[in-house]
Amino acid sequence: MLPLEAIELDAFRQRYAGHTFWCGTWLGGCGRQLTTKLYVDRVCHFAHHADTEADVKRAPCSRRARDVTSADHLYVKAAAERLLAARRLAGEVACSEPGAAPAGSLVQLRLGDDIALTIHMNGAVPPDWDNLQAAHRVVVEAGVPIDRRTLERLSHVHRIRCESDGTSRRVLIGTQTSRGTEWFGPEECTLGPAGLITPALKHLPDQPVARPPTRPHAQPAEQPARITPEIRRLLLRMATARVSRDVLGMRALLKECDGLLGRRTPPPPAVREARDAAERWLAEQDGGIIRKTDTEATARAREKDRSGAKHAPARRRRHLADVELALSQERFGDARALLRVITAMSADLPLSRAEKDQVQAARARVKAAGELGLLQDQVARKKWLPRRCPTCKALPGQECYDKVPGGQPLRRFGGHDERLLPIVRQQNRKAAKATAPRGGTTTADLARRASQIPCPTCKAGAGEPCTVPGSHPSRVRRVQVR
Repeated sequence: MLPLEAIELDAFRQRYAGHTFWCGTWLGGCGRQLTTKLYVDRVCHFAHHADTEADVKRAPCSRRARDVTSADHLYVKAAAERLLAARRLAGEVACSEPGAAPAGSLVQLRLGDDIALTIHMNGAVPPDWDNLQAAHRVVVEAGVPIDRRTLERLSHVHRIRCESDGTSRRVLIGTQTSRGTEWFGPEECTLGPAGLITPALKHLPDQPVARPPTRPHAQPAEQPARITPEIRRLLLRMATARVSRDVLGMRALLKECDGLLGRRTPPPPAVREARDAAERWLAEQDGGIIRKTDTEATARAREKDRSGAKHAPARRRRHLADVELALSQERFGDARALLRVITAMSADLPLSRAEKDQVQAARARVKAAGELGLLQDQVARKKWLPRRCPTCKALPGQECYDKVPGGQPLRRFGGHDERLLPIVRQQNRKAAKATAPRGGTTTADLARRASQIPCPTCKAGAGEPCTVPGSHPSRVRRVQVR
């Protein structure tokens, strides 16, 4: 690699005196001889010799890539050959010839008749990731992107890159896992039956390179709809029309229910239930059905109450489970509504001790969320990662994970609230302390304190005023230094 500075080019010429340089065909060049051009006002570079009569008849050089990375495939080929020699393996290394893809897009290492390793130096030839057995024999350049679905299937991906080292390029081999990418020299790696083996594979994590999102997007239909003041007034008017036997008013209210049910956002189930009950009531009124006696109606109401009391504990357990789900998904408004329903049910069926503790803990989390907001937006990652998580027991430096029944733990981006809450409280205390008023900083305080010490300028004693209005600056500075 030719140095770019004039003083370095002088040393380069002395070191390689007597050598010749040619425009490499493996770099897309023409194969003609080159010379070095030295400049002090611009970058030094290689240039072709002046064209001879024979060169004029030849096609001009078509090489376009002239940066330091244009010959990286040759450095990688040389590093692979050194790796074979160091491991005493009989094989060969070949670069792909120019064609549909640029020369050197692929560097293949063969052991016998089998391809032990395929190195993709650019994205011109996409790797075959569908074959999982062959995927571990693939190495891609550090800048080649890989789609997320592929990273979610593989436990690791091998990478390669080149760095400038004087007038040469140094080859590094990396292994990308869920913990990041670790880089090694070729001498630290080896070849085995499964392909390339790096020191990072000794402690390979079980998770794929990229994990799917930990919080699936909840469908709007699955979230419990709230009873708005508009819906509450409609239900009250329907109950009044039924008690007062207002048939015409009930039919008008049915049209309002149809308008609510036709909206894009579905209303709460209470609207559908109230409409069905009102429609049955209108059918009874239009058909002239005789109402049952008071004794039969009272007996049916008592039977309904007994049935409701029988299933009340199961409904309350479902509500408590829904509260935990809403808190885990940070839907604190839904959790607050469910807690109100559980409190209303406890009037007929008291809560057990365990249920009371669960309700109190849920209320505390809802209250903390209302006061603090989303904690993940208030705490930087570098502040909470060194702490231990009391929820998932993650050690300092480890990510937080949520347990999934029957599956692998899922990473919780941003950490658990219990891990972040002490940091938020500490930040709030510092902010309150910074904004608190400090004593002794006003002009009146400085003047009062300055009058209690002698003045170094006019030699006024303690308690005596200076010969100028106020105090001399030297007298005030003494107070500030103290």
